[in-house]
Amino acid sequence: MATALGEAISNEEPIVVTGWTPHWKFAKYDLKYLEDPEKSFGDAEVIKTMVREGLEEDLPNAYKVLDQFNWETADMEEVMLEVSDGASAEEAAANWVENNQEKVAEWTEGVE
Repeated sequence: MATALGEAISNEEPIVVTGWTPHWKFAKYDLKYLEDPEKSFGDAEVIKTMVREGLEEDLPNAYKVLDQFNWETADMEEVMLEVSDGASAEEAAANWVENNQEKVAEWTEGVE
């Protein structure tokens, strides 16, 4: 899918591919979703943070960071694109953190 998409875009040819969010292709290309009024591909899904029972009591700072953690799809796709372009996951994450200190500060606010 990604190879065919890239080739079609390079050749300025129309193409329809399956897609989901988050995915690096949305950070790399100007794409849009087609209408799906019959919900052939299902409803929208969500990504949520889950923790084990008792984490808040055992590790309150870790719980607080996870509770305050929130990022947008575009943030995820930025990291995914960097990994797709050859960076390690650790390097891409570190770069994102370095470039998004305000968001990270919100996640860690009140953590001791």
